[in-house]
Order: sequence, then C-alpha cells, then structure tokens
Amino acid sequence: MKREEIIKWLDTDPTIQELKRFAKSLGLRVRKAMKKKDVIKLIREHVENTSVTSASSGAPALKQETPADLTLPRTYNKNKLVLMPVNPYVVFSYWDFDDETRNLMKQKAREGKAVIRLYDVTFIMFDGTNAHRTFEYRLDETTLEAGNFYFQVPMPKADYLSEMGYLDDEGRFFPVMRSNVARTPAASPSTSSRERWYDLRSKKRSVILSEGSLVKPIEKLRGVTSPGWPSGQGIGIMWEIFRSGR
Repeated sequence: MKREEIIKWLDTDPTIQELKRFAKSLGLRVRKAMKKKDVIKLIREHVENTSVTSASSGAPALKQETPADLTLPRTYNKNKLVLMPVNPYVVFSYWDFDDETRNLMKQKAREGKAVIRLYDVTFIMFDGTNAHRTFEYRLDETTLEAGNFYFQVPMPKADYLSEMGYLDDEGRFFPVMRSNVARTPAASPSTSSRERWYDLRSKKRSVILSEGSLVKPIEKLRGVTSPGWPSGQGIGIMWEIFRSGR
C-alpha cells in the first residue's frame, strides 16, 4: 500500500481496532491505553518518515490486514475435547484432532465403531467405570468432521464429562480423548436466602442474609379421612388416639 493510499484510508475514519491492527502490521508499537487520535498520529508519522511506502522507492508495498487474514484455522492439529453447558437440559461438545488421531477416528467411523460418550459424574471422582449413567452416540464421518455435538441430558444441576473413542469387535470401549467436567445450571430459582456481594472499591466479597422475609410460605394439605369418620376429622381423631395412648 502506497503512502497516498494510507492517508486516504485514514480519512475514511476507521475504527480504533482497525487502526491498531494496521499499525501492528507496520511493525509499530501500539500501547493498550492509546486513543484513536494517538494511533492515527503514529501511523501518519510512520508513513511520512519511511521510504517503504514511497511510490518512487521501488520497495515492496506495505501489506494491509484484511478480514481474510483474520480467519480462524479449521484445525489446530491438537487433540482436544471440550464440554460446555447450554441450558439445564443441553450440553455442547466440540473437538479437534492431530493428524494421527484424525486418521484413526475416520477409519473407526467408516467401520461404525467411533463413539462419543457422556457420563453423569455428579459428586463422584470419575475413574472411567463409576459414572451414575452413561450415554453413547455413534459417530459417522460427517458428524466427526463437523467437530461438535449437542447432548440432551436428563438432569439439571448435574456434572457431566465426555469421552471420545471407539469400540473393538467385542464391544469394549477404548477412549481416545476426555473432556473437562461441565455442570448444568438449575432449572428453577434458588431457595437460598443468602446474597453474595462484591465491593468494587475494596475488592472484597461478602455474604449476607436476604432482607426479605425468611419465613417460608405455608403449604395447604388435604385432610386424610378413613371410612366411617366424618370428612376432615380423620387426622384429628388419629392424633387424639396417639396422644392418649389408646
């Protein structure tokens, strides 16, 4: 990019993020606290003092970062399985492979033996065999290449862990990757009467009781009657008998 093109681009009022990215592509030192006008000044001084951007210099033109340069890679070639809660009844998993594991899992998927498992590990130290419940899904090549999967789970406020692997000819499971533990949120409001506060000035945390009513509401029950007793008197008569020892 030539000097005139850079000056013209600065006049289009780019965002501070675009300015900082462009300044870094020029090899300039950009401080975090710099304001927009400071970054513009830094770039202008650079293009005015360097001969690299001169049309007559014959030097290579400066390269401006484009959105295509910022596209995330399709794979990082690392074995990774991540589990995240979506809501009380859904958890989301995504994964990546290195070349060796990718080839292995593709082969197992073609054989119909690639699986991803989800374990309910609430309040336990998971050793691979002691989950409360185990859920399994067979992976085909399309799902494997998609790199993610949604699990529907039966219990809110529970801990889940995932493993990806394959089955042998006898149906035994061999894990290749294991995820983190993800806890699903509760499906109803908390019954706790505690309030948690954080003081931004002192950076201290505190827990206090709610100033609202701590008396739980009275729940009404229907009386239980026995044959021959007047309606609604059954419980009272049983209590009188118990109290008198008869």
